[in-house]
Amino acid sequence: MIRTLTGYAAIHGLLARITAKAGKALKRLLSFRFSDLLSEDMKYQLHFFRNYLPELYRRHVKRYHKNCLFCSRLIKSGCHRYCLKCGAGTYIKCCPPLPGLLYAVPVDTDEGDGLPVPWYFKKTCPGFKRLPLYLYWRNMYSVFHSIALSNYETLEGLERGLSSGTRPCHICATVDYGLYRRCTGRPDFDAKAPCTRIARELKKIYMSQPVGRQKASRSAV
Repeated sequence: MIRTLTGYAAIHGLLARITAKAGKALKRLLSFRFSDLLSEDMKYQLHFFRNYLPELYRRHVKRYHKNCLFCSRLIKSGCHRYCLKCGAGTYIKCCPPLPGLLYAVPVDTDEGDGLPVPWYFKKTCPGFKRLPLYLYWRNMYSVFHSIALSNYETLEGLERGLSSGTRPCHICATVDYGLYRRCTGRPDFDAKAPCTRIARELKKIYMSQPVGRQKASRSAV
């Protein structure tokens, strides 16, 4: 009888330990977040596609805002791995989608030392056709992960004045270092506050150079 009771106690103790361990394992499983497996780059891309881009699309449609960067007639140029060309024929030269990326291969502008005007800053033509929501990212995408990610962050930086929680000063620095120095040297400079001037100031720089005033080759078709 005593041996039987001892055996039951041992079994009960074993079951209690198994139950306790199973409870801890279940608790850890329930507290697990899928985001814990993602890198910071993957987390940003998830935010960009799930939250930021749909909101941007709705804002553009509501305000009837047009921008060559979101035109369905832009196609890969074949000249550079990061450039696009106008499928409507309005512009002849290929150009990068956005400013601020230090490309490995410079774009030949045929305009001396002029900067190629990104599609984001070009004037839209009558042939503009907006990309649908599910493809609104198309003209920024690249099979090269670093280029695609830089494009996503640059777009958000230009539109919101913040990217990953800080001012996208690197965009200004790669376009015009003097502008970057003047801005960051101001007494009221706050790296965490949205920059309300970035798109406007960069557009001035691009439009003030000869290549920024290039004429369209012919009307859109």
